[in-house]
Amino acid sequence: MNRAKTLSNIRLVTFDLFETLYTPAEPIGATYARPLQRQGFKNIRQEVVGAEFARAFKEIHSKSPCYGRAQGMTSTQWWEQVIALTWSYAVKININEHPNLLAERDQLIARFATSQGYTMFDDVPRVLQYLQRKGIKLGVISNMDESAESVLRSLGIRRYFDFVLKSINVGVEKPDPRIFELALGAVNVRPYDALHVGDSERLDYLPARSVGMEARLVDRSRPSVGDIELSEKYIGSLSDLIKAI
Repeated sequence: MNRAKTLSNIRLVTFDLFETLYTPAEPIGATYARPLQRQGFKNIRQEVVGAEFARAFKEIHSKSPCYGRAQGMTSTQWWEQVIALTWSYAVKININEHPNLLAERDQLIARFATSQGYTMFDDVPRVLQYLQRKGIKLGVISNMDESAESVLRSLGIRRYFDFVLKSINVGVEKPDPRIFELALGAVNVRPYDALHVGDSERLDYLPARSVGMEARLVDRSRPSVGDIELSEKYIGSLSDLIKAI
């Protein structure tokens, strides 16, 4: 057996958020369908609502990236558009004609600004604590709005991070390499002494590698490694970082 590949030089580890540190507490379609069901809309299928959410999110994002920063929007206004369009596509309504749905919309936005909307992966606290105790700088690189901070606090893990880079604040989004360069500059670490961990090859792995960082994709469908050689691209859980760093 080959011994595990080490990353013993690493001084900075940055993380993506969604599907890396945490995941939605339930399918998005279920969360977005429930308000419609509560307000009496019939025959609501969560898989349809989930597909319409993805459609609405893509449409609003294409028109207003970085949560409408360039247009002077707030993130709340941005999400209001996404929710209104999702429900419009799903049940052919104008949300402004349904006052109760306006209140449901506001509750939905608030839900995803706390841990109520998410489930943290079990390995996260132990790995963050291990890395911090080794003196390694920790950061977040995320295409997120301000709620990234409140979610991390609500999950009890914000204290581990030296910085949280959010696309709404810096004006660039992954896969733009500039957001990775901003992360390196935030703690003055050279690219080859930094590791980025995420779940998307396009948004995480390739742009991190393009600026000279090490990168790993977490794929929890893969078995976690033992003493075999670690992949230079994939890890089966964040716990694999303990074996490598």
